Amino acid sequence: MRGELRIIACVLPFLACSSSPSGKPAPDGAAGGATGGTGGVGGASGTAGTTGGSGGTTATNDGGAGASGGAGGDTGAGGDASANGGEGGALDAGGGGQPDAGFWGPNGPKKQFTCPAGPFGAQVLGTSTDICTTFKLSGNWNEGPTWIASENAFFFSNYNIGTYQGGDIIKYTMGGTCEVWLQGVGCNGLGVSPSGNLLAACQGPRAVMEYDVKTKAGRMVATMADGKMLDSPNDLIARSDGNVYFSNRTAELGNRPVGLGEALVRIDPMGVTSVIQMGGLNGVALSPDETKLYVVGMGTWTLDAAGVPGQKGGPTPGGDGIAVDCAGTISNNGTNSAYGGPDGKTLLIVGGGTKMRTVSVSVPGLP
Repeated sequence: MRGELRIIACVLPFLACSSSPSGKPAPDGAAGGATGGTGGVGGASGTAGTTGGSGGTTATNDGGAGASGGAGGDTGAGGDASANGGEGGALDAGGGGQPDAGFWGPNGPKKQFTCPAGPFGAQVLGTSTDICTTFKLSGNWNEGPTWIASENAFFFSNYNIGTYQGGDIIKYTMGGTCEVWLQGVGCNGLGVSPSGNLLAACQGPRAVMEYDVKTKAGRMVATMADGKMLDSPNDLIARSDGNVYFSNRTAELGNRPVGLGEALVRIDPMGVTSVIQMGGLNGVALSPDETKLYVVGMGTWTLDAAGVPGQKGGPTPGGDGIAVDCAGTISNNGTNSAYGGPDGKTLLIVGGGTKMRTVSVSVPGLP
């Protein structure tokens, strides 16, 4: 979304986001679950609007928003006074009576890539191949690639640097072509959610988004931290247990007012955001065993079994975005890079500018 953004506060990832003028969840809207409940009366006569319909008040089955129900989603259609309540908008976690599989899918989080058993030798870079050399990009900057195994494809962002307006997600199918997968969404760093869908740090809607790789439907995962709006989320990484770590920057904020300010933020598996550290930063990555969080310009955190950051130390990676191979080696290539391919031995490097190329590697790495 562009211009003024209505404040959304997310609760449990498998529930609806609730909206209110104050930016806080509607009272009692955090209850409910994957089975949800029957929605109550929707928005006035089903009129579409910016606030959508209210959730039900006696949620018991079929995907309602929970006890007292969360409000319908921002940009969602109003309710129709039916038993199922109003449905949330495409850029929301949904607030209607339809069953919602939730942020992590129906069966909980799953590890999307597991490194083969080591030991590994030194990383050796092989053939470098420029890709999509005749493909016309709308923006002047490529960023944030990731590999989605179910699509046998890399995804990366293309936008005009320094602005939140416009910006596409590009899909590159291995050995094939590039295509505009989503247009005008205004996203930067991409990653793989534990459901196998596409996570995106997006400056346009000032949000961390998840996009279904089959339907392209998007939902807001987080728009606030410490009671303040996010600014221009820059890069992110997901742990296989449902934790997400992202950098909130102001580089693509444009003329919009500053919210949280530059910070490293965690989204826990229940959907709750918390600031790890304020200050300047850039790309983020995890170690292969998911016990270390690497942050460009800030340092390295040790993560406990629940994904909570503990002791901070080194290394402190430099550059822009970073990639990590299965030997734990951190590399900085272009503006950002990611490993992929069926065996994890293809490195997609994007930027600076609109450059994009693949490199064969000897040691597999993380998407």
